Amino acid sequence: MWRRPALLGSGLLLALAGCASGSPTPAPSSAGTASATGSARAATALTWVVNRAALADLESGGMSNNQLSELFNNARTYIVGEANTAAESADISNWISPRSVTVTDLRPAGFARGAAAVLYDDEDWPLTPKAQQRNPGEYEAEGYRLARARGVVFIAAPAMDLVRVLDPDGTGTVAQRFLSLDLIGQAARDADIVDIQAQGLEGSAQYTSFVLAAAKQAKAANPAVKVLAGLSTNPSGRAIAASVLAEDADSVRGAVDGYWLNIPSGGTACPSCGTARPQAAVPWLEQLLRG
Repeated sequence: MWRRPALLGSGLLLALAGCASGSPTPAPSSAGTASATGSARAATALTWVVNRAALADLESGGMSNNQLSELFNNARTYIVGEANTAAESADISNWISPRSVTVTDLRPAGFARGAAAVLYDDEDWPLTPKAQQRNPGEYEAEGYRLARARGVVFIAAPAMDLVRVLDPDGTGTVAQRFLSLDLIGQAARDADIVDIQAQGLEGSAQYTSFVLAAAKQAKAANPAVKVLAGLSTNPSGRAIAASVLAEDADSVRGAVDGYWLNIPSGGTACPSCGTARPQAAVPWLEQLLRG
């Protein structure tokens, strides 16, 4: 019989540094009452998760420090990962906390000093132990308890591919089975923020319908939870056109509080991602700034 762990083991968790001082606890969300089409909220009111390396990529892709600062230099942005000093400008370094460290568990030493949040990325991959893949809700609850005890925000991001572990012989699409298992609702009950990892569906009608349905599940489970939609410029190495990324993001904006924006490149977490493609995100981000 599985027993409740004393700590989270070695699943992938990311200590996230907030870009501004103050309490890490998220403000109550208003997205649950918004329509899925069109939102009057300013871009600067969005909640973000973004990799630190992605900020350097966006700068190299043509965005100015002023633009990046307006979007991401605030208490609602959570920065993942370490600096690439060769690529990151001094301007960006000046407004990002240097204490943004990737860790592998929730032991006290895993919480970087100054970190505002911890993100639990539970997936069917070698970085998450099988016990955690088989019991996502139990580990999310434990992670939330430990995060609360340390005064930091807990972000849960159960991946769609957990369906392969939890419902390997099920029928229907992966998205349908994910919703049937209520994985995002389960995560929302024990989280301050949840991310809907829908980036693999970008460019299809399923992206919008899945995010809207998952966001509804999350809010039903916990009306106070903030909901993010996952976006990627090249999910699993599949190049996404700038127009497609913008259309998908806009289609769900009224139902979510923000986005986890991924600009991946090949590595342990995504061997097939290839070269980073910030140019696919720049037009959309600039559009957000224009209102």
